Amino acid sequence: MKKTLPLTLVLALFFGCVGMRPKGIKDCDFRVADVKTTEKALTYAKLQLELDVTNPNGVGVIVDRMQLRVYANGQEIGSGAASFKDKPIPPGESVKFKANIAIDYLSAGLAIFNMIKSHSASYSIRAKVYYETPLGAYHSWTTISSLYLPLL
Repeated sequence: MKKTLPLTLVLALFFGCVGMRPKGIKDCDFRVADVKTTEKALTYAKLQLELDVTNPNGVGVIVDRMQLRVYANGQEIGSGAASFKDKPIPPGESVKFKANIAIDYLSAGLAIFNMIKSHSASYSIRAKVYYETPLGAYHSWTTISSLYLPLL
């Protein structure tokens, strides 16, 4: 009993720290550079996002992978994922990444109906980004792009 309590505390501290941002590291800046339609089907469309990713840190960063979600008027209309393990971003530099997302027509149609009803239109692309740095690995949520327009 006496040995298991300290071991439990050490394990709890270790697992509590996993995924935390290393001290002094900032998230990368993301900007949508281009969007292309890659596939159209009866119920969905697939898009390829070209992202311009800038590393604001003094050390190299690897964006290991991303889980993307697309929202229109607060309703999720699409999602996607991408992996970039082989492309490190040097300190202070920018690189281009490509990520694929699928847009569900039914969800998008309901969002358009909501836009008409509310007299406003908004969209956002959010991503859970997994980073690897020389100081440790972590993940965080970021908004890649968003826009709000009141409709007259």
